[in-house]
Amino acid sequence: MFAQQLKELRKRTPHLTQMDMAKELGIAKTTYASYEQGKRTPDIETQNKIADFFNVSLDYLHGREQKSSFSTKQRTVAAHIDDEVTEEQMEDILNYIDFIKQKHAKKD
Repeated sequence: MFAQQLKELRKRTPHLTQMDMAKELGIAKTTYASYEQGKRTPDIETQNKIADFFNVSLDYLHGREQKSSFSTKQRTVAAHIDDEVTEEQMEDILNYIDFIKQKHAKKD
């Protein structure tokens, strides 16, 4: 289940490659690929980094939780946006929302 969830999360993020994830985690691309193939399971520190990167819980990564905050956020935003928005445009919108949140958090 972990491998499937991991691959799905990466593919939902436009232009995010296995190499990008490997660099983000500080591991070899072949090691990351083995996580997505289910041949290896990362240690808990790496699992936490993955969960933080995708803004999901460890339970979600392991298939114990059906909803991720990633998809919840998309549905909430999508309710206010035209149906003609592409996945790439949606990702840009979500990134902009996160930018605005961080910008205002620094002021507080």
